[in-house]
Amino acid sequence: MTLVLGLDVGGTTTRALVASLDGTVLARASGEGGNPVAHGAAAVGRVGATVREALNGLDPGRVRAGVIGLAGGMGRHAADFDRLWARLGLGSAPRLVSDVELAFAAGTEQDSGTVLVCGTGAAACRIAGGTTARCADGHGWLLGDLGSGVWIGRQAIRRTLRTIDLTPPAPSPPAPLPPLAVAVLRQLTGGVAADRAAAGKVIEAVHAAPVPVMAALAPVVARLALQGDPDAADVLARAAAHLLATLDTVRDPGEGSPLVLGGGLLSAGSPLAATVRRQAAARWPAAPISHAGDGAMAAARLARHDLRKALR
Repeated sequence: MTLVLGLDVGGTTTRALVASLDGTVLARASGEGGNPVAHGAAAVGRVGATVREALNGLDPGRVRAGVIGLAGGMGRHAADFDRLWARLGLGSAPRLVSDVELAFAAGTEQDSGTVLVCGTGAAACRIAGGTTARCADGHGWLLGDLGSGVWIGRQAIRRTLRTIDLTPPAPSPPAPLPPLAVAVLRQLTGGVAADRAAAGKVIEAVHAAPVPVMAALAPVVARLALQGDPDAADVLARAAAHLLATLDTVRDPGEGSPLVLGGGLLSAGSPLAATVRRQAAARWPAAPISHAGDGAMAAARLARHDLRKALR
């Protein structure tokens, strides 16, 4: 039986799917984030572990096509990934596509339109004929990714540190902490003390692992926003404004082509997605707006398409 492999590799999670040529899913696996930009050389082992789990009990030599969706590319680790595919015994190494191309394919059957992705990072791209024609942002957390999970987490941390700065020293009676500061302190320090020691712990935690620590706070902010916390709601509103400004860079006013929202923070039902979708619908009333579905499934579908083209 001929097999195809689909890989959706993010900063937080790696997902793998093995399917037959008729689209039957034979195996799935998920593991730790495997983006080389975020995790460096460790990304190779993480992706390899997830693929091994998905291929468990299957003949890797029967994999005749594969697609891997990955933000930022493989960079200086490209040779390491080449060696990984060989060690895994794959019949064909996966073709690399960007995470935005994969998100677009996971949200529409059309091959042209625009996609806005917000997860650990954030970017918007125009897709033409199934490939990227133009992009905005996606510059990484140090230089951009405005409105992303890392950006949201950083804003929450900054507000918390500002709260600590404004807290009078003992023996003055402490004022009640805002819910956002309480949540950040509990996650990063294990307590709710708003003093210089707590600030030091927060700073140390962020600098030790900036991307995972900050990105992990984004769902906390989203949950607080749903509960009506004004600070969290303001952070998400500002994130939405950044994301829509990025989308404006690659999408024409009044355009009617498909718009796909992708990434964990723009999944259906999330408060950030609701805000972005509402404002996007007002800007582009004729455009069909959808949410990206299963990225690994979309990658496997693209791999099947690649194989059919090769066999013609």
